[in-house]
Amino acid sequence: MIRFEPISQTAIKVVASGKLTADDFRLLAPPVDAMIDRRRPVRVLVDASGFDGWENFRAFESHAGFVKTRQMYVERLAVIVGRDWQKWLVETLRMFLHPDAKSFDSAQEGEAMRWILEA
Repeated sequence: MIRFEPISQTAIKVVASGKLTADDFRLLAPPVDAMIDRRRPVRVLVDASGFDGWENFRAFESHAGFVKTRQMYVERLAVIVGRDWQKWLVETLRMFLHPDAKSFDSAQEGEAMRWILEA
């Protein structure tokens, strides 16, 4: 499941929990696209500490497509991780993503929020 909330005029928080489905990204796209249309570039804080992977390969493809088509409009990406493999994944993807991306442990949520919101 994915929940989202705006945290400033140019930033959004996304909370990913459990196993994600392709429909999660279909539902997330309209509000994210609307924010991108109003305020480019945007900043994204993802709380992935409760993320357990994808329901199936179709869900993974939807996630990859969602990121691929929007990454150029994201200035900063902070990911709160709960598992070592998530931190490794963020650090690896940093080489391929447009936004400045950082991972933070779940105890560092305040630091992640400050980094996303700072000028």
